[in-house]
Amino acid sequence: MDAAVQSSHRNTFLYAAGIIGLSTALHVVPQMLRDFVNPAWSMLLLMVIDATVVSLIVRGRGTVWAVLLFAALLGALIVTHQNVIAALPSIGLNLALAAAFGVTLRPGSTALLVRIEEACSPHTLTPAFARYLRQQTAAWTLLFIAMAATSLVLIIYAPYEWWSLFVNVLTWPLFGVMFVGEWTFRRVAFPHLPAHTPLAIVAMVFAYQRQRRAPRSQ
Repeated sequence: MDAAVQSSHRNTFLYAAGIIGLSTALHVVPQMLRDFVNPAWSMLLLMVIDATVVSLIVRGRGTVWAVLLFAALLGALIVTHQNVIAALPSIGLNLALAAAFGVTLRPGSTALLVRIEEACSPHTLTPAFARYLRQQTAAWTLLFIAMAATSLVLIIYAPYEWWSLFVNVLTWPLFGVMFVGEWTFRRVAFPHLPAHTPLAIVAMVFAYQRQRRAPRSQ
């Protein structure tokens, strides 16, 4: 493994660890403060603060809109006292991801995971692997839909801390199980297909996103 690949994997690991740490804090800190403030309020306030810090560092229009969105949701939550508002970001994000994956499954379209493979590792993209990746794109679409539905059901019918535990803590281990489970299944059932590890796949996703953004940044 060359130095560039090692660096990419290390950056991917650090990026993922940062996201998981932040997401866990969005559950743990509000629960620690629950005797003083509604956890849904403190969670959204933390999201506003985090988005503001990112906005100051990145100085991108998208991050500014994120700050305004979270602030608006916090204001709406304080006024209405409806904790379901706190679940809108997670529901919306999962549905957006489901749409991003699902729209590429239309007849005649190239599945998203196939596009990523084409961009990052075209020499491994055989017809058999392309068919497999199309099926995996469908599997991820269904997972994101299930995550959005579970978030909605929990925020309506379960205690808030159950919803927060699922969304802020368990989401990332579930994604990890999906990655590892897919890799294990591929190695056992389709040993002839490329042996991309879960970490390598995540690194390819990030690399694909950077490639897509590069022309717009120029």
